[in-house]
Amino acid sequence: MTATALLVRFFRRNNVEPFVRLPHRVRDGYGLKRHIIKEMRTQGVTLLITVDAGISSIEEVHEAQESGMDTIITDHHHPHAQIPPAYAIVHPALSPRYPRPHPSGSGVAFALVRALEGTEEWEGHKEDLCLAMLGTVADVMELTGANRTLVTAGLTALKHLPAHAPIAKLCAQAGVDRSRVTARDIAYRIAPRINAAGRLEDPGIALQALLSGESALAHLGVLNAQRQDLTASLLADVLSSLHLSTENSPQNVPPLLAAASVQYPEGIVGLLAGKLTEGYGKPSIVACIRGDACIASLRSVPAYHVTEGLERVEGLLTTYGGHAQAAGCTFPTKNYPELIARLLDDISARVRPQDLVPTLPVDAVLSPQNITRELAQALGHLEPFGEGNPEPLFFLPNVSLSAVRTVGNDSRHLQCSIGTTKAVGFQHGHLRSRLNEPLDLLCRIGLNRWNGRTDVQLFIEDMRHTECSKRNAASEMQNAQRILHS
Repeated sequence: MTATALLVRFFRRNNVEPFVRLPHRVRDGYGLKRHIIKEMRTQGVTLLITVDAGISSIEEVHEAQESGMDTIITDHHHPHAQIPPAYAIVHPALSPRYPRPHPSGSGVAFALVRALEGTEEWEGHKEDLCLAMLGTVADVMELTGANRTLVTAGLTALKHLPAHAPIAKLCAQAGVDRSRVTARDIAYRIAPRINAAGRLEDPGIALQALLSGESALAHLGVLNAQRQDLTASLLADVLSSLHLSTENSPQNVPPLLAAASVQYPEGIVGLLAGKLTEGYGKPSIVACIRGDACIASLRSVPAYHVTEGLERVEGLLTTYGGHAQAAGCTFPTKNYPELIARLLDDISARVRPQDLVPTLPVDAVLSPQNITRELAQALGHLEPFGEGNPEPLFFLPNVSLSAVRTVGNDSRHLQCSIGTTKAVGFQHGHLRSRLNEPLDLLCRIGLNRWNGRTDVQLFIEDMRHTECSKRNAASEMQNAQRILHS
């Protein structure tokens, strides 16, 4: 959607109103389809430009060619051995010398627009930068190299947009203070709102919000709330069907987590797969069953390239595509048992069991008295944080919590103090009754600005009872200290 918005804005600046076709998850599925080519032919289209798609659309591009259409593909997804017969392909992986990390689909579109503009700045340059930044963060691209430069520039541009700009209005609706916006705000508060449109209704709603704002912005807010409620209820169903809970030991969880149901909407399966992989450290696949066909999303861990895994079972699939740790596919429902069995065998053959255990890295060991506002401000210079440049996590051993209470809807969040430092644990409210003993905490360090005051604040990522892990804690502290001193 951000890549589409970039090209629409470019053509409008040049007095051309393009025909835009965003695939609908339910009616169209993913990527370029033959019936979309036919629609374009009836609209008199002679030049087709894809964004964030098309690198695997060999038959579709050939049909467009036969219909008298030139096709320019802009994409960044994993290319197959055979590429489409397009007029031109703009894809970083097709140039061996193109530096890594590769850009997102919106990053590719931004590079194309910059080349077409022929200058480093143009009318609407700041808003275009914001769109490219938004797509880069939302697609979980590695935030090093050119991606880091782009996201840094986009976050700076966002701070200086006029209040009437659509993206500025979107930030206001999400409660994001643009003067202090971070990549984390984009990932957790802005991107989900945009994606909610395509997950639950029509992606055109989000595109309209990005281009003009107006009533589409309010619609996004409603859809995002619905998306949150639906994901929570369906995740409980998935966990129940897999007999999983927070008490499961990683050793008792299979190397691949798989679930399929007629009740899972196409737009939510990716979120469910992401929750499974994040929570249990295993590759996952969640599929919605639509009669004779299944539409699935997959998520994975760094040790397993899930799109290459799909390549090895492509005989069972109708379509597939994606990245190293996120992919999608469609396949006949009858193939589901064999597909799961073969993916399970593929993972078991290529990944060591110790690489399928959910872990959180410790960057340094701290005691509560070391946590200062000056430290939090210094850490801020390492922004933007994200894939490839994770926010530092600090280990606080054997601490006690005070003033513990739950906050938020359904008391889902935890609020407390560690010494004189305020702390919050998102999604940890259910642990309230188990926090009376000393704990080992894993935290991020940030700043809380309220009523003109700026204080250091901890964000609790994980915790455990100290008494349950004395032997492990000693060795982990030594390892963390070695990391700190190096």
